[in-house]
Amino acid sequence: MEAGAMGMTIIFGGAFFIGIWAIFLRKGAAVNVRQGMSAEGLRNANNAPGFGHAKNEFDRKLSLIEERRRRREAIENRLALEESERLAKEETERIAKQVAEERENAERERIAAEQEAERLRLEQEEEERLRLEQEEADRIAREEEEARLAEEREAQRQQEMADAEKLRLKEIKKAAKQAEMESREAAQRAMSELQERLAREGARSSDVQVSLMWNNYNDLDLHIVCPSGERIHGGNKISNCGGELDVDANVRAETKKPVENVVWPEGKAPAGVYQVYVHHYKKHAKRRTRDPTKFQIIALNGGDAMEYNGALTHGDPIKLVCEFKVASPEERAAKKRELEEQIRVANALENKEEVEEEEESDSDPEEQTIDADSSEANDEVSESDLGEIPGMPDLDELSEVLKD
Repeated sequence: MEAGAMGMTIIFGGAFFIGIWAIFLRKGAAVNVRQGMSAEGLRNANNAPGFGHAKNEFDRKLSLIEERRRRREAIENRLALEESERLAKEETERIAKQVAEERENAERERIAAEQEAERLRLEQEEEERLRLEQEEADRIAREEEEARLAEEREAQRQQEMADAEKLRLKEIKKAAKQAEMESREAAQRAMSELQERLAREGARSSDVQVSLMWNNYNDLDLHIVCPSGERIHGGNKISNCGGELDVDANVRAETKKPVENVVWPEGKAPAGVYQVYVHHYKKHAKRRTRDPTKFQIIALNGGDAMEYNGALTHGDPIKLVCEFKVASPEERAAKKRELEEQIRVANALENKEEVEEEEESDSDPEEQTIDADSSEANDEVSESDLGEIPGMPDLDELSEVLKD
């Protein structure tokens, strides 16, 4: 260290210690030892300004300067932000304007392309329409020519068919007359056979009735399941709904033409579904009967007759033959009246047809020959074996029986 510098340091250090010693020796100087050597504790007794007042004044001015600086920076920042926002807005508007112009240009181009496509499409449609019109005109001309030729051919064919149809209808009429006569004969025999067996056993008849017929000494049983679920059979002959098994045949081998019959009082059968079963209960070996046993079920339902055929061998399970639905008594009465009216009209038409046929037969010798052949056929039918179960009863005959 230089000598000058060393001298200055000694001078200043001595001055500092002298000043401190003078302060302590001054009268009225109060030093707050608790608070340390603060500037405020070194004030004079006459309230002379000290270091603390100067510091506060300095801090106040410094804070004013700092506040002005912050305001200036805030203003500058705000102006810079507004300028950037203005520039961004101008750029956005420029870009939006550019995009709008591009869209307008694209839209104009699209519209022009669509107009061009539409023009081409209209031209193609016009060409296609003209072509189709020409094809349609050609097709119509061909069809008219084909139709004319077809009409000529059809007229010729219709004439040929009319001639053949007249001959065929004449033959069909003859055959239908023959078949009708045979059917009526078979139906009359079936009704006669059923009525004979029922009368022999003293059976009753009604608007709802189920009968079972077969032609040997075996014991077949008729079972009826009523709408209530109750079963009518040989072990329960009278049901709560009024049904009664009034004939139970061949419990012992008594007849080769047996019949069983279940009947309800006239107009009293409850409405609902009825199930008809047949059970081969016993085979009477002493009578040397054979199985299977063929049988026939005839069910009357408010004027409608239904026929069902089947066969059973002893040991077969009980067989469901049919089921039918019975209407209410009021509906059955109305249907019976309707059936009677239909029978009356049918009889009137039949009588009229018979009169017309008699008039035709007087003028047609060939028809007389056919009638003679029909009579011979009827004679052959009447001489045939009547031991088989007859066919379906005639509704006309059944209606007459119901009236009686």
